[in-house]
Amino acid sequence: MRKLMKVCAVCLAIYIIYHDVTKGTLPVSEQKVAHAPSAKTETAASSSYRVIKVQAGDTLLSIMEREQGQSLPVSIEEIIEDFEALNPGIKATSIQIGKAYKFPIYK
Repeated sequence: MRKLMKVCAVCLAIYIIYHDVTKGTLPVSEQKVAHAPSAKTETAASSSYRVIKVQAGDTLLSIMEREQGQSLPVSIEEIIEDFEALNPGIKATSIQIGKAYKFPIYK
């Protein structure tokens, strides 16, 4: 009986890991921050961008580092604001595997 329980627990753990890797990370509760849209956000939407398809294991930061090189010219907060301005209605924490999004390009 113990062996059966151990096998079931291992199978459940493998399934959970598989589901997390293939479907993306587990949902994270997002904090709502109310702020007025700034002029910087407006210009970010009209600035240059690149459309990139998200692969398994990608995060906003990993994609930006891969596209821009190892050092990013702006802060992480600015990258998140610009990403969300380019992709209205999409949070940076909720990108999905297989979908294409607009990512800002910095010089």
